Amino acid sequence: MIDFLLTSYHNNRERLFYNESNWEIAMLRLEQMTAGAQLLQADDKRVLFETAGTYKFPHKKYQLQIYHHMLRITGEHEGHVPLLLNQRQLSFNVRESVLKITAIDRWQRKWEFYLEFQ
Repeated sequence: MIDFLLTSYHNNRERLFYNESNWEIAMLRLEQMTAGAQLLQADDKRVLFETAGTYKFPHKKYQLQIYHHMLRITGEHEGHVPLLLNQRQLSFNVRESVLKITAIDRWQRKWEFYLEFQ
């Protein structure tokens, strides 16, 4: 019986402890970082921006990237902050100064978020 319970726990641990607020937390962090930021370059896999003067690290350049089913922020020269992990699909769509982030997670839930840059 203990063997069965341990096996069941290990097989289902990701589903048991998956926090549905991961998306909201990631987007809140990203929204704080990009508030008043200037969009410098963008394509379907990478967005380069410079933080506003009011951000805790003012006028610093960051990249928002899609990398191996992960949404992450990297510094211009170093650093790596994963925002969303193990997504089934991620995409960027940029129109003028608005970035649309679309994510489909492992449970086929679709999330969309919009960021407006200066």
